[in-house]
Amino acid sequence: MPALSRIYLSIALLVLSCLPLAAAAQTWASLNPQQKEALAPLSSTWHTLSEAQQTNFLAIAKHYPKLDAQKRQRLHSRMEAWSKLTPEQRQRAREKYKAFSKVPPEKREEVKKMVREQQESQAPVAPHQ
Repeated sequence: MPALSRIYLSIALLVLSCLPLAAAAQTWASLNPQQKEALAPLSSTWHTLSEAQQTNFLAIAKHYPKLDAQKRQRLHSRMEAWSKLTPEQRQRAREKYKAFSKVPPEKREEVKKMVREQQESQAPVAPHQ
């Protein structure tokens, strides 16, 4: 019987090793007031973020008090837009960011202009009244 117990224990350990580790994600309630202020646009979706994403946003929150009002507003509007994206849209945004980061600095403005023009040409045209 001890051999059977060891087999069951080995199987249990193997199964447990294949499972993802429980995330040590923070709850919104556990954030301090300064973090909550900085990350306010994410309050309703905070629980859906992975531990890594939460860690990244908490790092951003550390710099929030040093930002002027205009930069704080810009950060909040970008966070709000990000929080409204689907997981697929977020993944595409990450991929585009990675691709853009590989563009040589001297060509980045050219790429930005090209993307803006592309977006403008794809914007829906309002019907004339």
